[in-house]
Amino acid sequence: MRGWWLALTALAAFGASPALAAPCKTSGDVNAPIKFPKGDASDVSFARSMSTTMFTEVLGEPPKALECDRMTVHTTLGDYLLGGENGQIYARIAIRADGKAGPVLYLAQSPQRPGMFALVVAQGSVTVAKQFYAGIPTDARLAEDMRAALADDRAIMTFDAGAKMMRYGFTPAGGVPPPAQSGSRAGSEGESIEITAGPQVYVTGADDLRWMDGTRHKPSGFTCPETFDGLAVLLKQIDGGKDSLICDYRAGTDLTYRESDPVRYRIKLQRAPQGVTARSVFDQLTAANRADLHIRGDHAPPLAAGQAPAPEFVAYWDTADGVQGLSVGSARGWLFWVWAKYAPGAANDAEAGKVTARLFGEVAKQVK
Repeated sequence: MRGWWLALTALAAFGASPALAAPCKTSGDVNAPIKFPKGDASDVSFARSMSTTMFTEVLGEPPKALECDRMTVHTTLGDYLLGGENGQIYARIAIRADGKAGPVLYLAQSPQRPGMFALVVAQGSVTVAKQFYAGIPTDARLAEDMRAALADDRAIMTFDAGAKMMRYGFTPAGGVPPPAQSGSRAGSEGESIEITAGPQVYVTGADDLRWMDGTRHKPSGFTCPETFDGLAVLLKQIDGGKDSLICDYRAGTDLTYRESDPVRYRIKLQRAPQGVTARSVFDQLTAANRADLHIRGDHAPPLAAGQAPAPEFVAYWDTADGVQGLSVGSARGWLFWVWAKYAPGAANDAEAGKVTARLFGEVAKQVK
């Protein structure tokens, strides 16, 4: 998550020519930010509840000028004017004193957690939460935290409005980043979970940066597509390890992760062990599926097997839970398969065919 600051190439559109303003009338009384993350199960729900403070589509755009003046804060990026009154959506705003465009800092209360505030830095399409407070901090406390916020690129949470992606870089108690089911991948190396296409949450484990470059899987060179044209699957979950990559595309459209949202497509990329082939993987997976699924009969594959970039082996079934199918292939020492599950219907068949073709095509282009 580090490096976001240097990666920004566009200045914010928050530039304003400061004008003389009357002194502010209210004050804060909190002298320290809260300790976060705490390392327990409450971290996840708290982070999600505070993510709203970074969504201008929820809170509205921060003001471009100060209505009242509190103080001038000297920072590594120059002088900033701090203003804002208690009770406003943005209880505090800080803008450059020279009127030039640049990062804007604000203090906003979470609608989900009344009385809890976040210090946020906004520049371009990227906003980052730097501190959380159980109330409005004093001007002196806020000035100190503003200086620290502008002095480095560390963040508790980052929201990229352009990519529609929320990230936070802590691992909850037990070491399994949500939304993984508790214990389902405990002890695995380098987990990374991303949810996109909404104000969603990306969770990264402590070790995943060895294997992930943003959303690209470094060992294979593959990046799971963020979206599919016309497809209402909006939640993407990534697990990246040294020798494998899993991307789940869920069928949910809610603005927060829901465990009950079914997985519509699952992509797995696995470095091929010695002696393991696409054929042997296909045989093993289809045998397991025939044993576990309530199969009512075979289903015509929406994308037939063929030469690369088409899958090498394909099997689809009509089951008690809808259409389910498997497509398997290989590329440059990596095995690759796509699992699909959807309700019966010609439109869904067509969608599955397009998605599978897109994914196998991307593997052929990207995997090194």
